[in-house]
Amino acid sequence: IPFYMQIDTAVVITNNSTEGANSHNITDVWVEANTDNLGAYKMPCNFPVLQENSTRFTISAGIAESGQSGVRVIYPFYTVDTFSINTSRQGQYMHVPTFRYKPGTQFSFTPQDFELGNGFNGLTLVADTNAQYGNRCGAITVSNTTDSNVTATQINKYDLPEGLEIWLEVDYKSEVPFFVGFYGNYISGEVVRTPVVFVTAKPYWNKIYVKLSNYVGAARADTYNIYFEALRPIDSNGGTVYIDNVKLLHF
Repeated sequence: IPFYMQIDTAVVITNNSTEGANSHNITDVWVEANTDNLGAYKMPCNFPVLQENSTRFTISAGIAESGQSGVRVIYPFYTVDTFSINTSRQGQYMHVPTFRYKPGTQFSFTPQDFELGNGFNGLTLVADTNAQYGNRCGAITVSNTTDSNVTATQINKYDLPEGLEIWLEVDYKSEVPFFVGFYGNYISGEVVRTPVVFVTAKPYWNKIYVKLSNYVGAARADTYNIYFEALRPIDSNGGTVYIDNVKLLHF
């Protein structure tokens, strides 16, 4: 006879000075109760637990890798949430897990929220209600007459560690689809453009976690810089991609 644990949502706490806004798109929780691995549940969820008395939970944050709903993984940069409660059979309990960035997480640059500047060529600053955090966000506009695509490229270049977890976090709202990718820069002067994920238009703010590890491992460049490429679909009047809270993380 089980008891039931209900988890409807999760919280991410950040140090805003170094880790950016506390946005997240945690969709699932991966749960252990004492020594039992209960698997993953999509939130909101209410699942049975075959334990009683003192029960210790370990909860990990689950996300859709690179926005793919069919690829659900534990996000490697969030800490686990642990807590213990005294339970009884047939009981009903609730919990809101809290996650933080792990102490070993490295941010390649100060999270780009576009409040104090713009680190991308080809991207403009928008100071209106389109900003997800603060007063500004970045905007990439593809027109209906002259452009089939417009690319915003990160100005600074960064070294990334091959063989380790490397992810890009982006908050976005888009009227047209766009690509997320990077340029690999080599000492020889060669520059290789690598598109990583195609993102469909979405009329409301969303967050995507883009896994770059395998692509960086294959590129083996000396430095890297991110780009966003807005696309104008055939027979479209064009539109704008809004970008905010950009983070490039690795261990």
